This record gives sequence, structure tokens and C-alpha cells, in this order.
Amino acid sequence: MLRAVVLAIGVAIAAPAQPQDEPEAVYAKFHRAGLAADYDAMLKYGTAAKARERKEFLQVLARLLPRHYSVVEKIVEEGGTRALLRLRGAPEAVSGAITLVKEKGEWKVDEANWGER
Repeated sequence: MLRAVVLAIGVAIAAPAQPQDEPEAVYAKFHRAGLAADYDAMLKYGTAAKARERKEFLQVLARLLPRHYSVVEKIVEEGGTRALLRLRGAPEAVSGAITLVKEKGEWKVDEANWGER
């Protein structure tokens, strides 16, 4: 048994290292991940610095959204598959227009637009 373990370790050490992907292959994987909207795979093939930038962007966005809001108007289109919410942010005086659509019987946010008024 010990001889088999030693032999296996020796083979592993003697085996050549796997070649790294060429830049073209790495970008091809990144591109495919982008087309598939696979953010986790994009992170795998993207730089750590860019991942930090993306995280920072999300943190900035979180600071820009109003902390509180009230629904000023709700419009559900005939058929009940699309809705528009008009919102008023507080304490900042910002207005929002949020479009929702029904997917598999559940409301999902399609667009969220906030702007000063």
C-alpha cells in the first residue's frame, strides 16, 4: 500500500504541468460567459481589479437609491401582465418609474428608473 502511494506521488511530480490557455481561448470563454449572462463565469475569467470595480459600482448604486419611497400611482395594464409604479423618494425629492412584468405568475422588475424632479 505504501509503495502504491509513493509511486502515485512520483508520477504526479514527474507529470508535466498542464499548459495554460492562450489569451484568445481565455477571451473566448469570457465572451461566451457574457453571452450567457453568466456573471460568475465572467468573474472567473476577468481580473480581480475589474471585479472590485463592479462591486464598487453596485455600492455606488446602493447609495444613490432613495432610502424610503411611497407609491404615487399604480397602473396595471389590461390583462394584468405589465404594471407601472410611479414612486416618490424620501427624504430626497426624487421620482421613480418602475416597470414590472409577470413571469410564471410572479411580478418581476423589468426596469427601474430614478431621476430628480
